[in-house]
Amino acid sequence: MKISKSKLFYSFIFVNIVFIFLQIYKQSIFIKYTYQNQKLILRKEQLIQNKNELTQQLLILKNPTSIKNYAIKKLKMEKIKLNQIKKLT
Repeated sequence: MKISKSKLFYSFIFVNIVFIFLQIYKQSIFIKYTYQNQKLILRKEQLIQNKNELTQQLLILKNPTSIKNYAIKKLKMEKIKLNQIKKLT
């Protein structure tokens, strides 16, 4: 079975064109996932920063001085004097 040179040539050209399109497709997929990765990394950094800010706020709110100031200023509580304490029997 003999294949003509022109058929071989056209087959070679066709295969090369297919490879070119596959390369382009591969590159576009690579770019797509690289962009998604960058977005996810940015989102992760934002979440870490948000977590750190919330942890800092929690530590501030757990501080006994902060609790005392909140009770006095916001809740209008007053310090108890010793003569205000009554014993229940």
